[in-house]
Amino acid sequence: MKVVCDSTVLIGLAKIGKLELLKRVFGEILIPNAVFVEVAEKGRGRPGANEIENARWIRKRTVRDRRTVEMFFAEMGHGEAEVLALGKEMHADWFLLDDERGRNTARSAGFHVIGLAGILLLAKQLGLISSVKPFLDELERKGFRLGAKVRKEILRRANER
Repeated sequence: MKVVCDSTVLIGLAKIGKLELLKRVFGEILIPNAVFVEVAEKGRGRPGANEIENARWIRKRTVRDRRTVEMFFAEMGHGEAEVLALGKEMHADWFLLDDERGRNTARSAGFHVIGLAGILLLAKQLGLISSVKPFLDELERKGFRLGAKVRKEILRRANER
């Protein structure tokens, strides 16, 4: 399975000490250079920087189609633009994205998209965690913005309150 991930998902899971869930759920994760730079280089000393730099299951890839990156970059951040371009090049099975514009673009192109809250829900369904709510609460305490509507829907689907 080919999975391309954006920085927000990596940083969010690192902030709550659950980065390994990505490996357990998806196996190998691909990240474009822009995401690596954002998280591991510019984010040095912050949650996820060392883990992402040293994780053998997170593979950094160079996007070859710079024209597609520039096209997407007109609408969203550089990391998201490279995630979409890399996913297209690699024929990704999944895009791990929280940016709304990136998610909408990937979905409209027919790709499967899941965000951080959805990954936590999937981890619960797979029996990797027992509850989603404590992790959503911790994410919010650590400054991760999750819409009330999304939170409510994830908790409903997780059979939690």
